Amino acid sequence: MNTEELYNYLDIEEPEDFQYFENLALLFECEDEIKYDDLYFLLKNADRKTLAVLIDDYFEELSDFFPEDDTDFYLLMDKIRLSLKGLALGGDEENVISNLTEEIDRFRQWYSVSSEVICSAVDMGEERTETVRDAIALARLEKLGGEKFLYDFRNCEDYPLDEYIMSFADVAASEESASEE
Repeated sequence: MNTEELYNYLDIEEPEDFQYFENLALLFECEDEIKYDDLYFLLKNADRKTLAVLIDDYFEELSDFFPEDDTDFYLLMDKIRLSLKGLALGGDEENVISNLTEEIDRFRQWYSVSSEVICSAVDMGEERTETVRDAIALARLEKLGGEKFLYDFRNCEDYPLDEYIMSFADVAASEESASEE
């Protein structure tokens, strides 16, 4: 996918237009290969305070569909959320933007392409394997009266999460700015 195709896919004309929930959802849910340089340029030029808010909103919406009894998966997704949000607010240095680009792409690949959730139909007993993205879509459909499934996220819990250090002042400032918005 080249730059023009990426922007068309995200429904934006330039990086500054990347400011809506739908833009982030499309990015996270994209299965196509996105060139590192294109993603880097997009993230470097997007408003990263807005990106941090979008990340929070996206993960908050997802959490409504996590299995209630799978604390490990819930905690993993919360760590991913905090990591991505922290990187989005981490500053304009090249290494910070590079880390943000790598982590967003890693999450996107895992979430929409490579993860494996075992979904067992309650009525039929059939088992199928879906990505985290598609398992959550099944859970959404289930709440709208669709087929009921049991979800096993254990194969997804080995997500490689890098540790990034944010100062307490950065965390406090990000929480304050998020609450103001």
